[in-house]
Amino acid sequence: AKAAAEAKAAAEAKAAAEAKKKSVSKPKVAAASGSLTDAYKKLSERKAKAGAWMVVMLDAKSRKKNKPLVLAGDGEGLSGLVNTLVDDKCMWACINVHGVDERQNVTSTRPKLVQINWVGGKVPAMKRMQGLSGKRKVSAIFKGVAVSVDAVKSADIISKELVQKLSAAGGAHKPTYYDFGDQKVKL
Repeated sequence: AKAAAEAKAAAEAKAAAEAKKKSVSKPKVAAASGSLTDAYKKLSERKAKAGAWMVVMLDAKSRKKNKPLVLAGDGEGLSGLVNTLVDDKCMWACINVHGVDERQNVTSTRPKLVQINWVGGKVPAMKRMQGLSGKRKVSAIFKGVAVSVDAVKSADIISKELVQKLSAAGGAHKPTYYDFGDQKVKL
């Protein structure tokens, strides 16, 4: 029975990994930078939901030397963002994190944008250079970012570490907690 349970768990993990690869290998949006800019504007609006995110990558299907960016995914919650990142790709993500300050009769929410520069651990050395070239392209779209984080494995993207970076980048007044959509981290 134990062996059957282990086999079932391994099969489910393999199916989840395959589904993840398929979802990222087909970009959801055409490579037009205008559509990426529009998606970013929606994500960065003050009224955007806590934990709203988008992930972009270079278009692997493009034959151009200077490959355009395409939307690889979007959603809500830090866990969903981390699950969208693929180990053998260079990707860039932005998440809208809300700094929430709760006082006696007033609740104040200040959105903060966090950029994640992802170069998966299985990216070949020559392809790692895409990470640098893509970073310049992404900076033209991801404007007003409070914190930028470089990551090579999902363990590099932990809410508590992001909160430390946000706190260090913020002003003297600290919020009560940061809201990542699917998790809240108190200070």
